[in-house]
Amino acid sequence: MIVLTHEHADAVLGLDDIRVVQPHSPTNDIDPTVIYLTQYAMDSVASKFPYLVWKKLREGQEVRQVAQLDWRIIEDDYDKPFVASGLKFVPLPVMHGEDYICLGFLFGEKSKVAYISDVPRFPSNTEYVISKSGSGQLDLLIMDCLYKKGSHTVHLCLPQSM
Repeated sequence: MIVLTHEHADAVLGLDDIRVVQPHSPTNDIDPTVIYLTQYAMDSVASKFPYLVWKKLREGQEVRQVAQLDWRIIEDDYDKPFVASGLKFVPLPVMHGEDYICLGFLFGEKSKVAYISDVPRFPSNTEYVISKSGSGQLDLLIMDCLYKKGSHTVHLCLPQSM
């Protein structure tokens, strides 16, 4: 199972290589790897990797071994959690720049973990969820940090992350 935060190159360019860790099948009749992503990301992935999305062969077309993927759309209602591999995920929208929403995720029942990449700024609702008064004390926060020093327009750097 894979949960994508967004459709930029750093998040999706390895999708084609998933076939390396899947069982070999000359006819591609294997259980697909499930991938969760937004509809916006799905549309972008479909244009970048049509052969990973559209599986119908044209007449006479040869079967190529490609990653077998089962695409699952995360609803636009980010307040609605989803379950993947028995684990509840709560989408956490974050700003990746001023006009682009990327998703982080809160997961875990006994231990609460938040994973937030590609963020320079938190919307107030996400900031509340990861705060001590929000979903309770986080046990682990995995957060964006691009450079040790300085700042960046679409990512946090160490001074801002701390």
